[in-house]
Amino acid sequence: MVNNDELSVLADPMFEQYFLVSPEKLTLLYEAAGIRPDDTVLEVGAGAGTVARNMPPCKSLTVVELDTRLIDTLRRQVPHATVIRGDALRLVRELRYDVLIGNLPNVVTEELVNVLPELPFRTAVLAAGQHTDFERLRETFDVNEVTTISGSDFTPPQPSVSRIVRLARRTTGQRRTA
Repeated sequence: MVNNDELSVLADPMFEQYFLVSPEKLTLLYEAAGIRPDDTVLEVGAGAGTVARNMPPCKSLTVVELDTRLIDTLRRQVPHATVIRGDALRLVRELRYDVLIGNLPNVVTEELVNVLPELPFRTAVLAAGQHTDFERLRETFDVNEVTTISGSDFTPPQPSVSRIVRLARRTTGQRRTA
């Protein structure tokens, strides 16, 4: 397993690469995802595999990372996953999955939020900036902030505060909650 010092060297803050390492915050993320043993899980922005390496048991796990430098590390850290180097915004439209987990740069998460209603998943758990607007998704999803994440929750420390947000698709006829 790659230690935090090695992770810091791998991260490129110019590309908003900060790897979530807080055991407490990872546990909250996994609980929010509600992964079932028969689920197909997709993680976009997988980085160095800090989220995927301890993912709860599932039918299949696919991790997507754009940065070529991180692909070998991902394969070593998460040998049970299918590792794909590619554009997350394209692949979320092409792949099939029940649960979507995303830890993308904020600007990419903003773009992802725009396409979420057209994607056929049950639950998404996303790291998002403090100002990412999820209000427009409330007609289709129950949206809940799981926790805030910042600083020492990441390696290297993230300079800003962000949050983990859970989106659960509503079934037809389900009433909108506040």
